[in-house]
Amino acid sequence: MMPMRLALAGLLCSILLLQGCAHRKVNDLAIALPSSGPERILTQLEQLSLPDRDRAQYLLDAGILKLYIGNMEAARADLQQAKAIMAALQAVSISENLAAATSNEAMRSYSGTPSDRVLVHFYLALSYLLSGDLDGARVEVLQSDVTMQSLSDDGSLAGQLASMRFLTGLVYEINGEYDDALIAYRRAYSIMIERGDFVPEALQISLLNMTRQQGFIDEYEGYRAEFGREDALPGPGEAEWVLLHLDGVVSTKTEIRFPVFDAGLDDMVTVVMPKYEPSYYRPRFSLIESGVYRQRTSVLEDMEQRARDDLDAEYPAILAAATVRAIAKLTAVNAAQNANDIAGLLAVIAAFATEQADLRSWNMLPASVQVARIRAPFEVPVLIPESAFAESRVTKSGGEPLSLMVSSSLSKRVFSYPPIVYSEPVPDKAVEANGDAIEAGQINAQNGDADSSNQIDIDELAEDNAKNETE
Repeated sequence: MMPMRLALAGLLCSILLLQGCAHRKVNDLAIALPSSGPERILTQLEQLSLPDRDRAQYLLDAGILKLYIGNMEAARADLQQAKAIMAALQAVSISENLAAATSNEAMRSYSGTPSDRVLVHFYLALSYLLSGDLDGARVEVLQSDVTMQSLSDDGSLAGQLASMRFLTGLVYEINGEYDDALIAYRRAYSIMIERGDFVPEALQISLLNMTRQQGFIDEYEGYRAEFGREDALPGPGEAEWVLLHLDGVVSTKTEIRFPVFDAGLDDMVTVVMPKYEPSYYRPRFSLIESGVYRQRTSVLEDMEQRARDDLDAEYPAILAAATVRAIAKLTAVNAAQNANDIAGLLAVIAAFATEQADLRSWNMLPASVQVARIRAPFEVPVLIPESAFAESRVTKSGGEPLSLMVSSSLSKRVFSYPPIVYSEPVPDKAVEANGDAIEAGQINAQNGDADSSNQIDIDELAEDNAKNETE
């Protein structure tokens, strides 16, 4: 009988430790993403063998990696599956809760954080837009509104993302639904104000342009006084570009063990909890320019902070469950030791091995979502120097009044709506033309405003990014 107990205990420990290793392997891939790139990390992720309960996490990570490399159709397939799994898991599973209560939290299927459940709409909407499907993107932003409303029932900011509201505004604006676009921009602004975040120039411009265009003069004057700037509506022969820049990779969770005294047992129990190490992330900004117009991106969503906010909100419930579980295990160990010393020893080993923190997260998200918005003449090339990108508006079919571009610090590729073919490094003439404008002091960060304090030089941008890396 004793050899059988030993074998079963050993098997249990091995299985659970292997599962813990799988979680750590995914975390290691996320940590390596900035240096290895999305293509290589996707290949390595696809080679991992993960339990079914981690399916949603796997699909979320695979989906965003495929978006980074431009495989929009495959990205949508993965993200749609992940969305469906997370929605289904919102219903309580008695068997999974029992396993988590007796073993560890990672035995429960990954159902996503509040931010995950909103961000899956964000990246699905982006994938539709970057494939030229405005209707598909519109469906996703409508669904995101339902999701965010369901998450805000308690009045908290959980799952309330300014980036999702801003993208919703863009989709409506591109579609000519200006009243709905303004509502979305207002909501993005309200979220940022409630969090105490800086309102980026692109959102300021969006609010000013929409209120001026829609005739809300009192609201426009309020924003003008608050932001200290005028609207930047395009003039004759001009259109607008919005750049969304995805920077860095969000941190992964680690594990911490600490003792807690239980008065009932008159003994200390060890509690295991997930945690985030202190963040040393500093944003690297991008730049979009066209002729005399130039703007540096600003942080629209601090995903590094959103990940910590989600864990902080769940922490009391996780701690309570982990403490109860640790007490139950120690009680079982004490009982086993009183009955049989060998059985007690096996129980100690099994109890320790099965107690692991849940380290899963959507850990291949960018650390920040940044945004910039400029107007530009149709015939002047639009440049993103850090992405070696150049594209002339005159080549766009129909001369669309508003275009979206998406770049990432993980790749030199740039994607857009309406879709365009990625250009090779900036042509010499385009570089010279923009260089002449820079030397003449004609380009600044605020769509050509006269305030020289807002002028940004490419070298200054590089210095800022280098300083952030050093810090």
